[in-house]
Amino acid sequence: MDLLELWQNIHEEVVQLAEAVERLPDSCECGDADAHLEGRCHCCREHEAAGGTHAGGEDCNAVIGRLRADLAMLSEDFGAAAGPMEGAALERHRFELRRGVFLAAADLQQVVTAFKRVTESVAGFRVTCAIAEMRSVKRHCAELREHCDRVNEELTGTGGGEV
Repeated sequence: MDLLELWQNIHEEVVQLAEAVERLPDSCECGDADAHLEGRCHCCREHEAAGGTHAGGEDCNAVIGRLRADLAMLSEDFGAAAGPMEGAALERHRFELRRGVFLAAADLQQVVTAFKRVTESVAGFRVTCAIAEMRSVKRHCAELREHCDRVNEELTGTGGGEV
């Protein structure tokens, strides 16, 4: 799998996570954070029965696990690909290439940082099951998705739509 394919997988997983988290109710009266994040607690069923959006679907915990692994692979693969960019053939394009690598590395770091905020807010929700913590999870997921959508648009040359 090349770097762009791996990135596209990450982008799809971020979209899935953001959509799954958005469907969850803010309140978790049952106190079972993992069941809530999986959309299978009675709070989620009551939310759906009351006319809320369907809480089922993708398990947030599973998506977070896949994202953690995929971001680690992308970071490692990017570092390996960016490292050996030396040689006479690249010399005349060296400045542009280095700038592109630097910008891509900065975007990757921002994605990793945004994902870390998501996982930290999920950890906080697991401890407290508080409405404020779930809202923090939702806010951080939305920010991660917005950033990933922007990067994806830059990489694919699309404007404003999902790939």
